[in-house]
Amino acid sequence: MDLTPGGKVDLRGRALGPEEWAAIRAAATAPDGTIRLGRCWFEDTAIEGLSFHGVVFEGDVSFDRAGFGKGVAFYRAVFEGNVSFRETVFVGNASFHEAVFRGHADFSGARFGGDALFGHAVWHRDADFTEAVFQSVADFDRAAFGNDALFRDVCFRSVVSLRHAEVSRHLLLSRALFHDHAWIGPLTAGGRVGMDATRSWRRLRVSARAPAVTARRAALNQAQLKMPADLSRTAVRELLLDGVDPDLCDFAGARIDALTVRGGPAAEEPRRARRPLLAAAGALALVVVILAVSLSLRHFDHTPAHLAHLRP
Repeated sequence: MDLTPGGKVDLRGRALGPEEWAAIRAAATAPDGTIRLGRCWFEDTAIEGLSFHGVVFEGDVSFDRAGFGKGVAFYRAVFEGNVSFRETVFVGNASFHEAVFRGHADFSGARFGGDALFGHAVWHRDADFTEAVFQSVADFDRAAFGNDALFRDVCFRSVVSLRHAEVSRHLLLSRALFHDHAWIGPLTAGGRVGMDATRSWRRLRVSARAPAVTARRAALNQAQLKMPADLSRTAVRELLLDGVDPDLCDFAGARIDALTVRGGPAAEEPRRARRPLLAAAGALALVVVILAVSLSLRHFDHTPAHLAHLRP
């Protein structure tokens, strides 16, 4: 193990506690005060109550199957190379707030027992959370994904939020399970937002500026959409289209128990339909008033025969 700034660290299968980590930090601190590590192996490592706040990992890093027994902070950490957290277990809260991932980031199969905080995190390449499990809050608000954001087969057991996130290519949530409320947006995506075959037991809110949004063969309890989507063969108990024209959605083979349209052209249609009726009723009322006035004037202008000689 090279305990110099940018040196390699190999702790595979070992335990890393506060004392060992303090020694590594002290040895790897550069003259500018930044902790810099090179190629790191933390595979199958037991890590207890540590903070990687501001650490710069200059080489590839592997935390595969590592176990974080308590909360861990990667706040503002920078991963210059590829990083892997495959099947890693986070027992407590895991903070990656404002972390930067310049290479490929693999969280596939990871287990988050506490809050997973990725707010304002930046991925320059793919972020892969395939088959990850989030037992508590999953916060991706204002995160930026430089390529694909992959959440396929993910299980969200608590609230998940992707509000004001930016995805350069595809956001894929295929076969994801939402056990609690979910906010997918408002966000922007350069490619497709895919939620095909997802399952949602609470309220799912989706608002995205993207070339295509699909939720085919999904089973949703309460869904609120703020953009057109492909809902073919989807079952929805309550669907709210907020400012969306239903004609722009694909409902082929879908089963929707209750549909509500709020705002947009479809909601304005009943109002437009009533306007001609109101105009016709108003015109008819005006005609009645004119006829009544005319008859009244004729009545007052009528002179009895025995007084005809008094007419001027």
